[in-house]
Amino acid sequence: MSCIVQRAVTAALAIAVAAGATAAFAQTKYTAEVRRTSFGIAHIKASDYGSVGYGVGYAFAQDNFCTMADEFLTVRGERAKYLGGTGSTPYGVNNVFSDLFFTYFNGDAAVLAAGLAKMKPEVQAAFKGWAAGFNRYLRDTGVANLPAPCKGAPFISPVDEIDMMRLVRRYALQASSGNFIAAMMNTFPPAAGAAAKDWDGTYDEQYWREYQKRREQLGSNALALGSDATDNGKGMLLGNPHFPWVGTLRFFQFHVTLPGQLDVMGGSLSGFPFINIGFNKDVAWSHTVDKANHFTLFQLKLDPANPRKYIVDGQSKDMTSKTVTVQVRQADGSLAPVSRVIYSSQWGPLLSLSAPLVWGTANAYAIKDANLENWRLGDQWFDMNRAASVLEIEKALETNLGIPWVNTIAADRAGSAFYADISTAPNVDRFHQSTCTPDVTMAGVFAQLGVPVLDGSRSACDWVKDAASPQPGLLPGSRMPRLYRSDFVQNSNDNYWMTNPAQDLYSWHIPAVVGIVPQQQGNRTRLGVAQAQARLAGTDGRAGNKFTLPILQEIALSNRSYAADTFLPDMLTLCATEAAASVKSLCDVLAAWDRKFELASRGAHLFKEFFTTAAAIPGVYAVPFDYLNPLTTPRGLAISTPTVAGALVAALGAAGKKITDAGLTVDAPLGMVQFATQTALTGGQVILPMHGGDSAGGGDLVGVYNKITSSLVPGLGYVVSTGTSYIQTVQFTDGGVNAQAFLSYSQSSNPASPHFSDQTARFAAKQWITLPFTEAAITADPAYRTSTISE
Repeated sequence: MSCIVQRAVTAALAIAVAAGATAAFAQTKYTAEVRRTSFGIAHIKASDYGSVGYGVGYAFAQDNFCTMADEFLTVRGERAKYLGGTGSTPYGVNNVFSDLFFTYFNGDAAVLAAGLAKMKPEVQAAFKGWAAGFNRYLRDTGVANLPAPCKGAPFISPVDEIDMMRLVRRYALQASSGNFIAAMMNTFPPAAGAAAKDWDGTYDEQYWREYQKRREQLGSNALALGSDATDNGKGMLLGNPHFPWVGTLRFFQFHVTLPGQLDVMGGSLSGFPFINIGFNKDVAWSHTVDKANHFTLFQLKLDPANPRKYIVDGQSKDMTSKTVTVQVRQADGSLAPVSRVIYSSQWGPLLSLSAPLVWGTANAYAIKDANLENWRLGDQWFDMNRAASVLEIEKALETNLGIPWVNTIAADRAGSAFYADISTAPNVDRFHQSTCTPDVTMAGVFAQLGVPVLDGSRSACDWVKDAASPQPGLLPGSRMPRLYRSDFVQNSNDNYWMTNPAQDLYSWHIPAVVGIVPQQQGNRTRLGVAQAQARLAGTDGRAGNKFTLPILQEIALSNRSYAADTFLPDMLTLCATEAAASVKSLCDVLAAWDRKFELASRGAHLFKEFFTTAAAIPGVYAVPFDYLNPLTTPRGLAISTPTVAGALVAALGAAGKKITDAGLTVDAPLGMVQFATQTALTGGQVILPMHGGDSAGGGDLVGVYNKITSSLVPGLGYVVSTGTSYIQTVQFTDGGVNAQAFLSYSQSSNPASPHFSDQTARFAAKQWITLPFTEAAITADPAYRTSTISE
């Protein structure tokens, strides 16, 4: 594009921005005070909820405009139009598939407007205000003066409340239909005359590993402490979501004050005008990604005469179809259409996954999504932000039933600790599921893959409608698991079962789709429980038996590997035998390792690579999982079994080779091989050594509470992609709230911002940041500055 054309495009866009913003918001007056303290933390003060959203949207745009503009491109279904068809979203979804998916689900503006209208007036006003604040920044800055990542980009345009609802639906579908974007966009009817093909009983392990990886892309730890566990008898909370370090799943750190109505601080995903994870003067809460299924598949019995018809209650029904077309930019700049026909049934759209869940000649599969009509997200967090106790948190959860795919863990000033998985789940109790699972094959799909499949040939197998639920077919909140304790509750992405081992939460009345019990617990869960129990028993080597804020912070970032403590001793025993002679040098590295993922820990990356492979060896554990001892099994390695011993030695050798082939040394300190990388304004890389650990490729094998997921890049090292994000420790005291936190990747994604990596450096050094919550603390902050915006 010539300079003249580029200037013309920029000028036209600037005029469109100004005109669009004026037309959309001329009838609404917004005024917000945007204050900043150290590390760029935003404090928004306003006198109405529209202005609250206005201030938050403006402050967010100051720090992350380009990240958000990229996401609006995604939820509008226009990535391929502007960026081409070969690229992908920040989360690895092909642009064309992403556009087809979001055009299908977000293409009807009337549906989105109706969703907004279902929200409380205050919440509607806040979302509209957020869009106005975002547009205000764009209008003031101009397309030509935006930060480098999107400066002069042709896709920049104002946003409106429909775009905000596109974003809400995108978040709602994250853990359900959003896991199947490529599958849904590549579902086709069988070819004419295709012969029936029986499934051979073998699952595509790679396919389902990738599915689990997508599910586990988001994770978290949370620990809530009650009056019996803390040094002052008041509540205390650790919240540590493990989310991506790029894209709109990054948290933004802010504080909202509407005098007399709202005073809350914490972090939220991009585009939310209220706090998702945070605290007020009375209660603090966090969320962890849950194990509940927020969808079911329905197996369609196809009409033998036509694979585009299906049978329900003996009657043949036509599938509906919708052609979705998106524009794809070609190498020469021209646009070409790409279309897909999306087939749907009364249960929902069809999708082909992997055998046996594919569209064949006898059966097809449709997905019913519990979050498709969940427009209650905004109301949910609005009510939680104003809660004055964990009892009010529980009430907000039950009343709204708007939490899409997370558990809630909370503690309050009075010293109550609370856990709940009160979220949007299908109302399919155990009896209903057992009678409506089509056959033993589909029962195996649920047992082995965690994907529930119901019989779509019987209308009686639909989700049960209950008047107590705000959305037909959802499990009422009153029937979902929750627990109050005065010692502790915890969750690290396992289901509700072991929230506190002193109280078994299993109940026949809790559907299996909410969590399969019994189930092997992850190593972070086992570590979290062990750490809490040892502290309260006074056996953790520290003085006393109560939690203080520093002790809670030490536990949060201890970087201890539960898997190393539990399984490495047996491996070192094997290392001392002749059978391991070929890997002696690698054994020596593991023997000298401190079993932590600290910056100075030598050999942590070797264990990470080794144990990721070792854990998959058949029969590898000396003591397999035992549901009667869920927190102490599995344990040990079956080194007395020759095949297992040989496989363990081979796994260690392969781990060493992988590392050295990448140009790294196996005994290097972790801080020399694991980095957070950020693109600097000059285009180069800012590299920050990073502690914390995870299995190779993600998962929950190494059992490090400070979960940091990194991928091996040959010639560079392990580059962080996901993990500890907005981590907060909150203590209630007689003098008020004492909150300290990090935003691990920092407040701004703009390389030119002074807050591009400042918190990242503090996180790497474990130097906790005290959050200024009171008016006095805010105005006394050395970096305090304020401005008022209005229109």
